[in-house]
Amino acid sequence: MAVLVAALVGAAPAAAQVMGYGIAGPAGYTGFFGGAFQSVHVAGGGEILAGGRVGGGGEFGLLANSDGGLFVTSANVVFHFMPSQPTPIRSRLSPYVSSGYSRLSGGEGGFHAWNAAFGTDVWLKPHVGLRLEFRDHVRPDSRGGVHYWAFRAGVAFR
Repeated sequence: MAVLVAALVGAAPAAAQVMGYGIAGPAGYTGFFGGAFQSVHVAGGGEILAGGRVGGGGEFGLLANSDGGLFVTSANVVFHFMPSQPTPIRSRLSPYVSSGYSRLSGGEGGFHAWNAAFGTDVWLKPHVGLRLEFRDHVRPDSRGGVHYWAFRAGVAFR
């Protein structure tokens, strides 16, 4: 965490980059009580990156199925393996990993979770791209953890 803070504080303002995205896809859950693959996860969020590679992000979304849904709010650390910044055509892909804290709330109240994700941004134009991602929100529980996962795709912009 100290490295992230040092990278963000030490970055020149011109080196900081802001990105946004809207994303959705099929989702499900698995846990001690069973599992299902009948949900959809819709979310919007953003990232602030130092040098186009390391930074923080947040998102707000809805994990919904026919029985209702959960609101999901997350704060994450993100690392892009290839800089996510306007560059020549040779560098259209920006694969990344992300992890952080999530708060899920809905019919049964609210609960804490942590999340992990991996994916890539495919920059189709200098400021517009396609985001592809797998994300898993893990809810600790004394009876066994519960995973709320999703395969998501959407638009990214910078």
